[in-house]
Amino acid sequence: MKTLNVVEAKSKFSDYLSRAASGERFIIQRRGRQLAALIGVDELAQLERSRAMLRRLALSLGQTPDLLDRIEREEAHPAMAAFGLWADEDDLDELNESIRANRDHQPSRPVIEL
Repeated sequence: MKTLNVVEAKSKFSDYLSRAASGERFIIQRRGRQLAALIGVDELAQLERSRAMLRRLALSLGQTPDLLDRIEREEAHPAMAAFGLWADEDDLDELNESIRANRDHQPSRPVIEL
């Protein structure tokens, strides 16, 4: 995926548009900050189908439509979808305590410098 600055994208927009229609992907940035992506319409349709399929899957697993709507509006973190499915589990507190106790009793790990 090629990264373009706004000036470059504007000056060769027709060329990048044709290339995106052929399957290439571009990230457009301003002052080093990513602003947008330029992708072909077929790839956008595929992303939308995947999004719809994931929503149907979450609903079939018992997630509430309200929470999924809040996630789409970025009012809730996507991790809440998984948490919401476990909300009614009786042994979740016990599992949490077990994991925390295990972590607290682990020996310290050496720092690995890369």
